[in-house]
Amino acid sequence: MTLQAPLIKGEKKSETCEEQLRRMCKDIAENITAGGGPDITRGAKDASSFMEDIYNIEWITHQDHSYKGARLMVAGGGPNIWVNLVDGTVDGYWGFDKVKHGFIDNIGLDDYLEEMHGCK
Repeated sequence: MTLQAPLIKGEKKSETCEEQLRRMCKDIAENITAGGGPDITRGAKDASSFMEDIYNIEWITHQDHSYKGARLMVAGGGPNIWVNLVDGTVDGYWGFDKVKHGFIDNIGLDDYLEEMHGCK
């Protein structure tokens, strides 16, 4: 059994994987709601800018192949994080941890993707 040294005053306890995942999903959801992008430093203010950092698009369609929604992969390899436009959630997966955080699409992602899907 390994004992951890007590924290020194002012020292931060390191985050668990679940806490990191929760923070990342919350940050992305808050940026979309506030009109920002998946990368806080980029500060994307519209759907076009947001889409520059997307790794993958999973299209969700009706039976007639018309647009219903999409899932956008914004992180992969460590945590996998998807922006789910059908449910209005940022869904994060890391090992056995799973996190969902709601958002309001204030940058027009759904409209942008519907138009993009119609051009295919």
